[in-house]
Amino acid sequence: MSKSKSKQHQLSKSEQRDEYRNFRVVFSYCILIILLPVATFFGCKYVLCDKFFQLTEVSSNIYSAVVAVIALHIALGLYIYRAYFYSDSAAGTAAGGGYQKVSQKQD
Repeated sequence: MSKSKSKQHQLSKSEQRDEYRNFRVVFSYCILIILLPVATFFGCKYVLCDKFFQLTEVSSNIYSAVVAVIALHIALGLYIYRAYFYSDSAAGTAAGGGYQKVSQKQD
């Protein structure tokens, strides 16, 4: 009985590739969601607001925070767009191209 359970938990090579691809996509979006707002905040603060426009510290922080929030929303929007539009097409192309119809049980 233990052999049958261990065989059930093993993934095929294509399933492992799909899992790795999904992990890589989610991980890259996590890095984007974390690093993009931080980079835009400090980049906007030190380069754009302090050196170019020479704003006060409070104004510089406010504008930089607004730019960082906009960057965060763009990154989240890209992730949601990818999750919504590419999840079905990737599963459909892996199973022979196109979308699969789910058969419904008739009562």
